[in-house]
Amino acid sequence: MSIGDGRQDGHVDPLRVEREVRGDAVVVSAAGQVDSHTAAGLGEQLAAAYGDAAGAAGPVVVDLTGVDFLASVGLSLLVEYHLLGVRRSRPLRVVAPARNPLRALRATMLDQTLELYRTVPEALSGT
Repeated sequence: MSIGDGRQDGHVDPLRVEREVRGDAVVVSAAGQVDSHTAAGLGEQLAAAYGDAAGAAGPVVVDLTGVDFLASVGLSLLVEYHLLGVRRSRPLRVVAPARNPLRALRATMLDQTLELYRTVPEALSGT
């Protein structure tokens, strides 16, 4: 499922979000900018991911590889869903290769709280 990837008058929306079920895991991939105008789309997909396959114990993986800007509202979403994952015993795993999202996570010291991975396959396997 894509959120915000439509084109109108040659304009491309600033954030695209897709959700895909992979076995007992759900991968939410974002590309573009996560800010106060676009974060709701990411939040909707994270909420849906935690609703997918009720009772599943597999992780929810958030792939930020395509994100070029991650504002504080996006960081807050990651913390909110990390805490939800802890309560539901369904971990949130964040894919953030060395780019802007990783810098934001390190600057806020969330790299010490969240489970960070370099690739989706690593996050899916937990290694």
